Amino acid sequence: MSDVEEAITRAHHGGWSRVVAALTRRFGDLDIAEEAAAEAFTTAVERWRADGVPPNPGAWLTTTANREAIDRVRRENKRGDKQKEAQMLYDQAPPEPLGAIDDDRLRLVFTCCHPAPAVEARVALTLRMVGGLTVPEIARAFLVQGTTMEQRITRAKAKIKAARIPYRMPSADD
Repeated sequence: MSDVEEAITRAHHGGWSRVVAALTRRFGDLDIAEEAAAEAFTTAVERWRADGVPPNPGAWLTTTANREAIDRVRRENKRGDKQKEAQMLYDQAPPEPLGAIDDDRLRLVFTCCHPAPAVEARVALTLRMVGGLTVPEIARAFLVQGTTMEQRITRAKAKIKAARIPYRMPSADD
């Protein structure tokens, strides 16, 4: 395994959930976050081979993923039916202070584990978003086909979006 492949593997294991959590916090959409993170890792494979591994791979991946997400949102904003959805991102209230725990990944866990989706879907979505496991790995753990697991995860993300489940820490009353 080359140095670049090792660096990407380390960055994926140690940084996938951080990148997805940061993007979910900023953009409020798990699909955008996941796709932008995947694109950042794809770009890293190409660029790091040519330019070398950057001094801070996690920051490089987060910045690249953030730019990918911004590009996607801009493309969607150009479509007339997506204008309201983009406006919703700007109309959100500022995030409440977190207190002692200030980690986007914890918010991501609470969003993925919200009781709205079925238990199996919550676990699969959490393994994908927070754990950084691939869909085939999750499917093997559940002893189902990859396409079945992909549909389960897609439905869970759609349910979170449709139910407008907030990306926040639950209050003490919750």
